[in-house]
Amino acid sequence: MTRTAAQLAPPSPRAMRLGLVLSLLLMIVALGVFTLSLKAVQPVGDSDYIVNVTATGCQPDQLEVAAGRRTFTVVNQSDRAIEWEIIDGVMVLAERENIAPGLRQPLTATLKAGDYVMTCGLLSNPQGALHVRASESDAEASPLPATAFIGPLAEYRVYTTLQLRKLQASAGDLRDAIATDDLEAARQAFRQARRIDLHLAMPIGLYSDLDQRLNAHADDFEKRGEDPEFVGFHRLAEGLFTDESTAGLNAIADRLVTDVDTLAARLKSASIPPAQLADGTARVLETWLDHHRDDRTIGERDLDDLVALTEGADKIVSLLSPLLERQSPDTLQTLQTQLNSLQQELPTASGSSTSGQGDADGLLRATDAVAKSLAGINQALTLEG
Repeated sequence: MTRTAAQLAPPSPRAMRLGLVLSLLLMIVALGVFTLSLKAVQPVGDSDYIVNVTATGCQPDQLEVAAGRRTFTVVNQSDRAIEWEIIDGVMVLAERENIAPGLRQPLTATLKAGDYVMTCGLLSNPQGALHVRASESDAEASPLPATAFIGPLAEYRVYTTLQLRKLQASAGDLRDAIATDDLEAARQAFRQARRIDLHLAMPIGLYSDLDQRLNAHADDFEKRGEDPEFVGFHRLAEGLFTDESTAGLNAIADRLVTDVDTLAARLKSASIPPAQLADGTARVLETWLDHHRDDRTIGERDLDDLVALTEGADKIVSLLSPLLERQSPDTLQTLQTQLNSLQQELPTASGSSTSGQGDADGLLRATDAVAKSLAGINQALTLEG
């Protein structure tokens, strides 16, 4: 093919400059994509350890760390939202839930020497092992004497006993309403039972097996909503509110009653570690946040859950207030201010929902602030280590 003189002429300086600019822009975009891809697998800040969670488990699945305050970066390398927990026997010490595929979340926990279990993504995945060796700094801590917590723990035992009686009654009402196919009565009993369940979210969260059966989400299981291990409040909510039916819920309601009775028996003889009062309460708020950080709207039942969690947190703050007043009044003042702000952000009536991003953002910020302040109480009370 014969070319014209115009086709054979060299490009103009303007065209060359434009080409260089476009090339530079493409290079910057490519570098940005490359950088973002690295962020999915690199540690965050001053994290001590990285745990990669795949579709089949943890990498590494055995980890050894020194005792003390340790930060882990949990990287989700699977195609499902996952959770990661540190468990002592059946008691959950720390957890991070709803980590989206390709993303990572930091988790900070204060660990004593001993052997622990790590959950690795789906609840059906094999568990990992975490060995915590003694640290020379262990002996340096000077915590409050155990006698300082006798009053708060005794009052909390009375509170949990009364709440458990209400939970057992509501769970029984829920079972009976489902058995008689009374949808509206079942919904009402569900709301009552769920609210008390979340008042007790901190002690329930200490028992990984019961917490899984009572409060796990469908996405926590390999077969999601079809998984036979998916039971408890979220399974009942799907039937009562999404499907608008009591069909197929009898066995699940029976199991709920059994699990609540088991919880009551365990808490009757259990001694809640003082450090878990604040840390455990922070953890349940963080768990709610993990499931809602990316929501543009927060539904009615989600808000009802947060109202109940906030009520439970308020109880813990009231128990620890006398100790904080003596040890760290600034911490107490900050926490009370943040808790008041969260309560003001919450809708005043059940059945509401956030209608826009501004509403959701304010609620999430207020919840996050309270959770972070609660997580710092142990340090203020010299309960670290």
